Amino acid sequence: THFKLDGASPPPPPAPSNNNNNSGKKTATATTNFDGRDADELTFKAGDKITIHGELEDEPGWFNAELNGKKGIAPGTHFKLDGNNNSGKKTATATANFDGRDA
Repeated sequence: THFKLDGASPPPPPAPSNNNNNSGKKTATATTNFDGRDADELTFKAGDKITIHGELEDEPGWFNAELNGKKGIAPGTHFKLDGNNNSGKKTATATANFDGRDA
């Protein structure tokens, strides 16, 4: 094979929450500063912890976000999701070169 799954086993399921208002929320860390230019854009600095509420349907790559109680939209190119926020997706690491040609 040309890849292996990262990690020894799948992560445990998330603990049940008593607060239904947090369903679907994810946390992220800003990787660069972003100065919102429009009133609906969130301004943040590298290292800020941002709550992500979901991607905008009409603007791919932009997300509904919140920082310190202020809500706005943020570009996904300026943050990285924290921890196990990948909705069950698995990552893999290449272990060999693979050119994708048919045999």
